[in-house]
Amino acid sequence: MILLLVNCKRKPQGEAAEGEIKFKISYSQEKVGGYSTSFLPKEMTMQFSNNMVKSTIAGGLGFFVLVNVSNLKSYQHTTWLKFIDKKYIYEGGKKESPCCFGMLADMQLEYTDKTKEITGLLCNHAIASFRNNEIEPFDIWYTEELGIANPNSNSPFNDIPGVLLEFNTLMGNANMHMIATSHNFQKIPPKRFLAPENYRSVTKNEIERILEALMN
Repeated sequence: MILLLVNCKRKPQGEAAEGEIKFKISYSQEKVGGYSTSFLPKEMTMQFSNNMVKSTIAGGLGFFVLVNVSNLKSYQHTTWLKFIDKKYIYEGGKKESPCCFGMLADMQLEYTDKTKEITGLLCNHAIASFRNNEIEPFDIWYTEELGIANPNSNSPFNDIPGVLLEFNTLMGNANMHMIATSHNFQKIPPKRFLAPENYRSVTKNEIERILEALMN
């Protein structure tokens, strides 16, 4: 998460990676949890700076917002969810597995020699498959041109050595396909990665159950 809004600017040499990537989201189903997918989020924004990565999925005119912030240096993450007037936050401990990725835990990766460009960035290819066959295999395209070390350390994609620019993921029962539509190197204020106030603290299991109830 449009396809025409491409920024092919490369990272300035000698500077730390800092900027934003936008992704288009599409769904393999027509309905999820009784909702038409036409009402579900259509875009994800990823911001990165100084070992911090923030991914935001928002939809429904702001009624639904799911945010995950990862500290790639300390291997810690924070997830918060807003649905209408309900606000929940989960703060993971050091090296604790992230929430909302349970069904991807059994993922196996096969790397190929294929390459292609996405938003002007050279991408390598891998295929994700699953032993239990409950999830269909899907393609992963990733780039190492953004200069982010261990960009997937807090996710099931932790073995992928670059930033994911096209991949599938799950949100409850929603099978989501994401592809980058633009990238831009820019300053990201540190406050963007701070957890919000006035959110109710919950456990990982609680926030996963809440998200599953919304999307099932």
